[in-house]
Amino acid sequence: MKKIWKSLNFGIANLLLFYIAILFVTQENMQLYPIVIWLGMIILSGLIVQFYWSKTSFNQSTIRFRTNYKKTSRAALLSTLLFLLTCISFKALNYISIAIPTTLAFMTAMLITYTIASHIKSIDDKGKTIALRVKLAVKYSWLIVSLISYYLSRSLTANSWDIPFDSTFNKLVTIVTALFFVFTFYYLIYFVFISFLSSIPLKTKKVKRKSSVDINYSISIFAPLFIIGYISYIAFNVQSLSILKFGFEVAMKYDTRDTFFCSNRYMFLSEHPNARFMFISEGNYRALIPHHDDFTISRLTCTSSEPFYTLISVEDKKDLMLAALEKRANALASDMKAIIPSNIR
Repeated sequence: MKKIWKSLNFGIANLLLFYIAILFVTQENMQLYPIVIWLGMIILSGLIVQFYWSKTSFNQSTIRFRTNYKKTSRAALLSTLLFLLTCISFKALNYISIAIPTTLAFMTAMLITYTIASHIKSIDDKGKTIALRVKLAVKYSWLIVSLISYYLSRSLTANSWDIPFDSTFNKLVTIVTALFFVFTFYYLIYFVFISFLSSIPLKTKKVKRKSSVDINYSISIFAPLFIIGYISYIAFNVQSLSILKFGFEVAMKYDTRDTFFCSNRYMFLSEHPNARFMFISEGNYRALIPHHDDFTISRLTCTSSEPFYTLISVEDKKDLMLAALEKRANALASDMKAIIPSNIR
């Protein structure tokens, strides 16, 4: 009986740590800050009241958990603690050093993996049927997700940069984009996998009220796994542009150079001294020209006359339609000015 209440204590402790993490990350000048404070206080108070009420009213039946259940609950609680430290470090130390937050995030991911493995070991049979199936699922899902992500990355890179599909296989920017797709797919797989694990019943020696035991244990194990994944997914979506920008900046150092070769000599764009150039074929480049916090892509083709190259911005159908509408609007404005007498204007 004592172990059941310890499981519920684990659930309350996890929720308290998550509340502290959200409270620390949320900015004080945001309108949601008072709501976060009051909502957290109400939820925690309700859980504490429900805990003590259940403790006095629960039917005293003998229920014995395996030792691995207790180890799994402690591992889940430690995962929550590391996740809290990761959130704090990303906010406090991100401007100083990225090494500490990254290390804590990696340790949190490893501990989550250990928690899941420990839970599978607890509910598995002697033949380790679930563990074997999970290993096969991980192996084949990694193969399928990698192939799909790599193909999507090559297609996106070819369309965005207006380069042949065959020339994208050896570009580092393709790998960066593929990794982004892999993380996105595996976030979805993670939630599906955790939902599947939470539906598998526990094993107890004697259970008179099995539903209460399952709920208490699920609070201490699956609530942290769901919340960590959900908050991480939100943070990943919010920072996706920054992550891609950082990855592209690293990839550009290896996929491009600061000069291009035309008319038997190396050249650079004097009007854009920070531009980078990607070699596509002989006399054919893609110019990456910095523009505010982003960059524009242009087709650079070598010619035989001054200035020995042509520079044309890469545009899609949407850009062409907007340019046409803007041209028609300017023409209409000019016609209106010519029709309306100057004394009326």
